[in-house]
Amino acid sequence: MARLQRVVLPGYPLHIMVRGHNSQDIFISDEEKKYYLEWLKDAAREYELAIHAFALMPNHVHILATPKTSQSASKVMQSIGRRYAQLFNQTHGSSGTVWEGRFKSCLIDPDAYFLLVQKYIEQNPVRTGLVQKPEEWAWSSYRHHAGAETIPWIADHPSYWAIANTPFERQMAWQRSVLEPLSLSEIEKVSKHLSYGWPMASDTFLKQLALKTSRPLQPRLAGRPKKS
Repeated sequence: MARLQRVVLPGYPLHIMVRGHNSQDIFISDEEKKYYLEWLKDAAREYELAIHAFALMPNHVHILATPKTSQSASKVMQSIGRRYAQLFNQTHGSSGTVWEGRFKSCLIDPDAYFLLVQKYIEQNPVRTGLVQKPEEWAWSSYRHHAGAETIPWIADHPSYWAIANTPFERQMAWQRSVLEPLSLSEIEKVSKHLSYGWPMASDTFLKQLALKTSRPLQPRLAGRPKKS
């Protein structure tokens, strides 16, 4: 079966994930994480990808971003992927691929699901047991959104700005939100859409998207079509 092309449209946010080959750890040291983030910042600026949120996990990376062009996300991930694979192999005396195939991506309806996906990403270190509190993980964008630090190259999305009127109120509101665990159905929904690449969107938004791309936007129903 031919692989479906990504659903990527300029100006629409994407949930991006890339995993280590065979789910192996790709970050062994904090220094490696620093390099990855520095290269992410540089590539995002060069290829016009607005980074809204991220989480570096031991064996994978989550990024929430909005591309300015149809190639912005691919060029950023290719640039980082090559540079980081070279660093990793040189540092650890290894060779061959570091990544498990191409990165996964899912277009997000900004009005319906953006904050859910940002929360999913920034809760990930707690959900997977790396830390007990989200602020204890230095390698995500949570501390930026909670007001504990400023990451200058993070471009806060209008959906995040809309949760409150002032920076302090937004930060407090976001802290309260992230402290509330996502439901199992919410986690499964985000994971499934990312895994299969189907847009995470309302029915109305999907109808709007259908006018902009010929790529299927929903899985077909199982079984044979009914006879007319």
